[in-house]
Amino acid sequence: MPSFTAALLGLAATATVVLGHGHVREVIVNGRSYHGFERWASNQDLSQVVTWQFTTEDEGPVPIGSLENPDIICHQGAQNALASVPVNAGDEITLKWFNSIGGFEHPGPIMHYLASCGDAGCGSVDKNSLRFFKFYESGLIQGGMADSPVWNSQKWATTEVHKGVQTVSDGLIDTFTVRVPRNIPSGNYVLRHEMLGLHRAHLGDAEFYPQCINLQVTGSGSGPLPEGVPATQLYKGTDPGVDLDIWVNLQSYQIPGPAVVTSVLKRDEGMSRSRDFAPRH
Repeated sequence: MPSFTAALLGLAATATVVLGHGHVREVIVNGRSYHGFERWASNQDLSQVVTWQFTTEDEGPVPIGSLENPDIICHQGAQNALASVPVNAGDEITLKWFNSIGGFEHPGPIMHYLASCGDAGCGSVDKNSLRFFKFYESGLIQGGMADSPVWNSQKWATTEVHKGVQTVSDGLIDTFTVRVPRNIPSGNYVLRHEMLGLHRAHLGDAEFYPQCINLQVTGSGSGPLPEGVPATQLYKGTDPGVDLDIWVNLQSYQIPGPAVVTSVLKRDEGMSRSRDFAPRH
């Protein structure tokens, strides 16, 4: 039976339902800034926007009931971004996640995927045709008892990032960074940046926060890309990393989705073979 403290923390989780809502406002590569989609900006020039549009009014999560629905691909009602971020293989990408209330305070993993847009280009590719492979993941950083809102005992990838949250004039910014795989061929790709909020997972209500960004990659890789899978096949509601109670003394966590593919990572680290890419269900 959960302790009284754990029960209180679980109740606290249900009260912080909007602290993860938000979007990628800005993408920075090599010191240059690129615009993210702003749902409430009536005069935004969409031809210059590099993140995919979405329709959810409160900028909240994709619900767990939509894991096999196209909304999970790049968020609810997602439409292609028209512009792309030029980036070299191996470059670091900085993502500025904006939230008007508290920033991304939800505990959970961070995952990054890539999918080739093929000849269609990312501005017009059918999102249902995208096949994603995971190249980065980070989950439970330190096991322990859940200690919201400080998260100094039980530490997560998202809560560690949130400790550096910055205040801006109209809200808060959490900054996420990821490095483009070094051994990836040149081409047009969709970067799928995703966080998973586990504060309500004990209620069967884990929250998925995907955002998609168009990239135009220049790289020296020549090998074939991993086959990848549709985003609608990445997760199941019964996955151990989705269906769990974090409001306990948690010591281990299995990040959901497929394994990280190593064939597109650093060649100088000996990562020349990709792992089995079947989803870990």
